[in-house]
Amino acid sequence: MAASRWLTLVAVLLSPAGTRADVDIRIGVGVVEADPRRAQQLAAAVDAALGAAAGGSAVAPVEPDEPLALPAHVCEQGAREAAALVCGGGRRAARLAGEGAARAGVPLLLLGPAPLPPTWDALALHPHPDIFIQVCRDLCVEKSWERAVLLYEGSAHYAAQLAPDADQLTLVPRQLPPPGDDALLRNLLLLLKKSGSTNFIVWCETAERALLVLDAAQRVGLLSERHSYIVLTLDLHTQPLANYSHGGANITTLQLFDPESPEVVRIMEAWRDAYVSRLGGEVPQDELEEVMSAPPTALLLAYDGARLVASALERLQLHSIGGGGCEHGLGAFHADTLLNYIRSEEWNASVSVCGGGAAWERDGGRREVTLRVAELQRGGRLARAGRWAPATRLAWQRPSGPRDPPPAELSVANRSFTILIAPNQPYVMRQESPQRLSGNDRYEGFCVELISKLAELLNFTYTLVEQPDGKYGSPTNVSGEWDGMLGQLMRDPKIDFAITDLTITAEREKAVDFSTPFMNLGISILFRKPKTPEPELFAFLLPFSREVWICLGFAYLGTSLLLYVVGRLCPEEWQNPYPCLEEPLALENQFTLENALWFNLGAVLLQGSEIAPVAYGTRAVASAWWLFALVITSSYTANLATLLAHKSNNELIHNVQDLADNDLGITYGAKINGSTYMFFQHSQNELYQRMFQHMSEHDMPGDNGAGIQKVMNEDFAFLMESTSIEYTIQRNCDVTMVGSLLDSKGYGIAMKKNSPYRHQLNLALLNLQEAGVLREMKHKWWNEKHGGGACNVGDDPSSEELKMTNFLGLFVILVVGSALGIIVSCCDLIWAAWRHPRDPNEPFSRRFWAEIRFVFRFEQSEKPLKGTLCTSSSESSPRSESVTQESEELSPEEERQRLERLASLQSAESAAAGGGGGGAPVMSGGPRARRRSSMHTASMRLARHAARNSATPAPAPAPAPAHRERERQ
Repeated sequence: MAASRWLTLVAVLLSPAGTRADVDIRIGVGVVEADPRRAQQLAAAVDAALGAAAGGSAVAPVEPDEPLALPAHVCEQGAREAAALVCGGGRRAARLAGEGAARAGVPLLLLGPAPLPPTWDALALHPHPDIFIQVCRDLCVEKSWERAVLLYEGSAHYAAQLAPDADQLTLVPRQLPPPGDDALLRNLLLLLKKSGSTNFIVWCETAERALLVLDAAQRVGLLSERHSYIVLTLDLHTQPLANYSHGGANITTLQLFDPESPEVVRIMEAWRDAYVSRLGGEVPQDELEEVMSAPPTALLLAYDGARLVASALERLQLHSIGGGGCEHGLGAFHADTLLNYIRSEEWNASVSVCGGGAAWERDGGRREVTLRVAELQRGGRLARAGRWAPATRLAWQRPSGPRDPPPAELSVANRSFTILIAPNQPYVMRQESPQRLSGNDRYEGFCVELISKLAELLNFTYTLVEQPDGKYGSPTNVSGEWDGMLGQLMRDPKIDFAITDLTITAEREKAVDFSTPFMNLGISILFRKPKTPEPELFAFLLPFSREVWICLGFAYLGTSLLLYVVGRLCPEEWQNPYPCLEEPLALENQFTLENALWFNLGAVLLQGSEIAPVAYGTRAVASAWWLFALVITSSYTANLATLLAHKSNNELIHNVQDLADNDLGITYGAKINGSTYMFFQHSQNELYQRMFQHMSEHDMPGDNGAGIQKVMNEDFAFLMESTSIEYTIQRNCDVTMVGSLLDSKGYGIAMKKNSPYRHQLNLALLNLQEAGVLREMKHKWWNEKHGGGACNVGDDPSSEELKMTNFLGLFVILVVGSALGIIVSCCDLIWAAWRHPRDPNEPFSRRFWAEIRFVFRFEQSEKPLKGTLCTSSSESSPRSESVTQESEELSPEEERQRLERLASLQSAESAAAGGGGGGAPVMSGGPRARRRSSMHTASMRLARHAARNSATPAPAPAPAPAHRERERQ
């Protein structure tokens, strides 16, 4: 840091003896500011106030946009015996600089809003917020506002003070979004517009932020004649306001001084000389003209602060005894004395140019200040409209009466315009017709229809002119001039507007003006549509997870075992297997292990079973299992229908992060030099910067059509506007949009800079948007015209038919189950032929094949218990006929006696065999099987006999045959 240069003031004072003495007072005022350019401007203002030579005031070497370094540089300035420091910036910079000033013991002059609470080591030259509150309340009363919206940034600390009485003014506070989020700001203002708000109070710390609010308000249509604004900032005159002066909105702001007064002009001339001297004459002329025409408030406050310090030191005659040191906590000896003296005095306008003098309250706030009320006039000039002072309050000084109507030449009615277009589907297209077309009839599309509706609404005529090269426009690297549509719009005086899918960007906004967006969009990814994978083989298992299927299997086996045990525990389940015998020898239980498994399986498959529980215990277990099976089956059925019709996909990428980090060989890019390409080029996001590096290393498509073809033919993802992607996927069913939007922007109508027709076009576009016309137009040109909606057929999964592949697993289960049944039955047949042979003398192979041959003799429906299976029909026919004839000749009484005799014989056989009632095996050819077969045959005979007797009268009893008589005896 260069050594500080100090000024020497010679004060002529009276000594105690009445003699005059010359006292040398060294005055050093340093500058602390995070912006180097602004720091040099403030230092030049201090030099102009003190009449210093070149570089008189020291500038702390703070890195750009590094406010955390301010305390260290404040300490460094204090060590160099600075009498005071000038600090620009906002509340955060003032708070950080105040910490260093408190340690160094150096008075700090704050040019911006003071931090809360104020520090004693800082002197706020900026008016206290209470002044803004009082002025705003007086303005609201004078304007007869009953309801207003407060748009503020930071904390709503003063919102309650602005409207202490809700009966007089209803205040609706709304916090402004972060400075970089323009889309969110427009959405906030759109909501306020829909709510009917017309009066707004904009309280921002900087004029740049207030200008962004006005710009967003203009885009959403909140700058018409019925809207009013109070902007609580002192530097609005430093911003370009011409674009916001034609809508008719009343915009009122505050100023500490008159930029056109002779005194301010003289000070700025001195500042210009000091600034040029500090920078060695290398000052851009446009910068000097910008500051001289609209001097910032901070420059005048720095000028006033330096003069205050000089006047106070001159009056106090304080000798310098060394600067403050932050390292050892040594403060300047005269710092408190200097600050107390400045606060206690009332300085007139000869010392303080800003605010008509300077005075401070006990808490250090500057409340005795005079403000200038200004209103925006057509052309962007802020004209004086009133004066506010603490004693006299608000006094209007503008002429009364209605405001002047807009000039007639600003109206678009009855005018003819030339509109530049560039072909791009579906915005501007050549119309296909068998007839020869000319003029505007040659074109069609969304933008062509939009211009037609605007012309009908605003009553003007137009001529469409096509851009020869089809380029939209971008600045060249050599000369910086614009090419394409924007370049021709800027250079050709015959071209009034340009319309196509022109994206509104900050770089383009500097060259031309845009209307309010007629379509909002963002950047997204166009990629090939993933192929739908074939359904899984066992897709019917998908409704439940693997764990659920395992648990269901264990539940099924466990409940079946439980039912088997409970069935054996319950006495009611042990029943008589022969209902005809009143006193059976043994009881049987129907819930064997096989029957229990079959019973539970029938409940799950909703098929039921011939087995019915009798005891309360088995019924309780069965009821619990039925309820469980009901819920499980219902859940399975509900999920199965959805899963079978659901289209699963195998997407390779899901968002931009997957695209940037993919290792599948998928490349990506955007249209060369397009707005999407420029978005990645100028982005500060680390991911987007890495993606642009990848794009710069590969060949990018020259237009959207080439990019789409590259997506279809290669592993390529094309980044483009979401609206263009929506149009493409309505017609090309092989591509789709992946991920969400990367940004938010809009398409607008381009016009020359400071065009007088911008406001009327904005109002017309907003009317079309509110009426839903733009939405209907988009649906027509995207989903209906030129093949739109071709890819919407069959998108509903509920109407899609299921194919054979969806049920292939079920057929596999059916085939496997059938094969398993055949194998088990063959094994059972082999076992029966091995353990229970009909002829033990025959070999096993002959016995087995005899059984197989009998199975396929479908004409034989009865299987004999003993003897050979392959009997001829002639041998078996007489015997069966005799049995049938014998059964038909028996009377009911004889049949009953025969059954009793047969049961006695069977009991005797069973007793002789030594078998218990319930322990005999149930097998083909066993005693129990023979007994059941005989009883079944007898029952059938009784049924046939009863049916015959009921149908025909009974004949006379015939004498019993001899062999029946012998048998009865």
